[in-house]
Amino acid sequence: MIAFLLAGLILGVLARTLAGGIRDPQVMLTVPVGVAGAVVGGVGANVLRGEDWNHLDVWGFVAACVVALIVLGLLEGGVGRKP
Repeated sequence: MIAFLLAGLILGVLARTLAGGIRDPQVMLTVPVGVAGAVVGGVGANVLRGEDWNHLDVWGFVAACVVALIVLGLLEGGVGRKP
């Protein structure tokens, strides 16, 4: 579980850095969204595979990173924003 949290934290900060610094959405939103995406992805992958929810293996970690990147991409892309 801690690995999922750390992966989301790192990916959130990395997404904010690559997006060009302080822009909308700001760091206060990007990092928690990255963490939430990683936790949902990692725990979801473990539950779907029949493992304990906090079990750490390669597949759970990869799923955590992929879901976090998808959610961060949607956030940065402006999904749901009004023109």
